Amino acid sequence: MSKINAIGKPCPIPVIEAKKAVREIKNSGGIVEIAVDNEVSVENLRKMASGLGLKATSQKLNSDEYTVEIVVPKNQEQIDSTAQNSELVIAFGRKTMGDGDPDLGAMLLKSYIYSLTELDTPPEHLLFFNSGAFLTNQASNALKDLHVLLEKGTQISTCGACLDFYQIKESLAIGEITNMYGIAEVMAQAKKVINF
Repeated sequence: MSKINAIGKPCPIPVIEAKKAVREIKNSGGIVEIAVDNEVSVENLRKMASGLGLKATSQKLNSDEYTVEIVVPKNQEQIDSTAQNSELVIAFGRKTMGDGDPDLGAMLLKSYIYSLTELDTPPEHLLFFNSGAFLTNQASNALKDLHVLLEKGTQISTCGACLDFYQIKESLAIGEITNMYGIAEVMAQAKKVINF
C-alpha cells in the first residue's frame, strides 16, 4: 500500500500526489491511500480516480481528517491516456468581457455566453476561475444560457479555491467544482482554448 499524507496541503496538491502514486504502481497494482482534511479534496480525488477508470472509497475519520483509498489493478493501461481531446474549451477568468466600463463588460459577456448557445457545435467545456466563478453563481445573469449549454452537452467546471476565496461556494448554481490541476489538464488536452 502506498500512503500519502496530504493533510494541510492546498488544492490541487492531493490530486497531483495521488496521480503520481497511481502511475508508479500501475504495472504492479495495489492501493494508494491519501489522507486529507476536507471534503472537497475527497471529492476531487474520487473524480480523478473515476476519470482513470479506478475504484475509490473514502472514510471520514473525524471532523478534519478523511482517507481515500484508490484501487489500482495490475497493468492498468489507461492511466496515461485518460481523457480524449476536447474540441473547444473556453476559460472564463473574469466576470466581464474586455477592459473598460464593468457594466458594459458584464453585458458583453452575457451576450457572448448566449451566442454560444446558438452555435451549431457548442463548446466541449467551460472553465470558470477567479472572478469568473461569479458566472456560475445563483446571482449570475448568465445562468439560463449556461443551463442551455449544459443540456447540449457542454461540461461546466468552476474552481473550488476561487469559490472559497470569494465565499460563494454555497451559492454555486450549475456544474461541478474542480481544481487548478483539473483546469490545467482540460486546457492541455483541448484542441483549441479561448481565454477571457
